[in-house]
Amino acid sequence: MTKENTRPEAGRPSEEKPVKSSGNKQPLMIINLVLFAGLIVLYFLYFAGRDRVDEPAAKAHQEVIAEKVSDATAAIAYVNSERLMDDYKLAVKMREEFESEQDRLERELSRRQRTFQTEVEQFQREISAGTLPMDQAQMKEQELMQMQQELFQLGDTYRDRLNRKEMEMNQELLEKISDFLERYNQRAGFDFILGFSRGGGILYASEKHDITDEVLQRLNEEYEAGR
Repeated sequence: MTKENTRPEAGRPSEEKPVKSSGNKQPLMIINLVLFAGLIVLYFLYFAGRDRVDEPAAKAHQEVIAEKVSDATAAIAYVNSERLMDDYKLAVKMREEFESEQDRLERELSRRQRTFQTEVEQFQREISAGTLPMDQAQMKEQELMQMQQELFQLGDTYRDRLNRKEMEMNQELLEKISDFLERYNQRAGFDFILGFSRGGGILYASEKHDITDEVLQRLNEEYEAGR
């Protein structure tokens, strides 16, 4: 659901064309569930991801993993990333908050654009009718150009704000899920927990390795308990 911002065209205000309004909203940025996906693409719980290791230790670890996979002794499970983002209550709440903030900023920007367009149209009428003295016309033109520049800057500010909010939500979500999987795996004892999604790097995954239901249930229980 791609939307684009309507921005006043650059140039002299007297040459502005009216902004056509339509029923389709134009957001500042694309909402895409992919922004939440890929959080658990390949999580190495074997090391718990806490301390950095030196090269010999890392190489030895890789050899152990390769041997396990070769001997089919590696314990592997996966979580359906799409279901996780659709049904994890924290992710749903974050998505709703993001969309609400985006909608609010879009409405504010649209209101300012309409105000600017009204001013431009009034200026054009006065110029056409010859009712505006030259000195006042020049002052009004400068004022409209300043309003236009402020609209450009406001659009950039709103996009930056949404980008920061998106990054903060992704970071919080990643930390929550990573922390949970680390604790979960202390009991489960998997060597790998993969993130599976259609069209991703894993082309097929047997349902017998799917732990999505259990992970979702426990994640949501912790979320409701305020953890």
